[in-house]
Amino acid sequence: MKKSIDRKSVQRLIIDNRSLGKTDQEIYDQLSMVYFDKKSIALLITSTIKEELKRKYKLLNYILIGLLLSTVVFKIISIVGISLDTHKPWLLITIFFFPILNVYFIYQIANYYGPIYRFCGLIVIAGFLKMITESTHWIDICINLILSVGIAGIAFYLDQHMFPDYKPNKLIKNENGEFILS
Repeated sequence: MKKSIDRKSVQRLIIDNRSLGKTDQEIYDQLSMVYFDKKSIALLITSTIKEELKRKYKLLNYILIGLLLSTVVFKIISIVGISLDTHKPWLLITIFFFPILNVYFIYQIANYYGPIYRFCGLIVIAGFLKMITESTHWIDICINLILSVGIAGIAFYLDQHMFPDYKPNKLIKNENGEFILS
């Protein structure tokens, strides 16, 4: 009897089967006999990093995490500065809310969650565009430009190279409607 997908356990099975030398197609065929949603299985397989790619891009992943951490620090410093300048100490409460998206990205990227890289890059670009329409300080714009280009560039690069087969809208099927994985 087929069952619903538990993402963590399926991901563990994918990693274990890859370490045994099974191809992604073999893993898909095996899992599709146990679980209902075949598209989710295919997406989980293509969004789970292979160990050799994890080793190859580990340093770049750490650099991305470092850049994201620096944005968290800058946001906290900015909030503290605004709070002190305006003499409104209650603004310090927002320290817990503004960097929350960055902390989420850091957590997901540290765990090599495939779909988050592209999303992170897009959100960073949108945030930069919003910031340049609101900021009047060229130093803020320059710092944000450097961080945004660095984060978005690395995020898109890692997305493309660590998860080359992760294409949610372009999964290939055979004549029987089964997904074909490389």
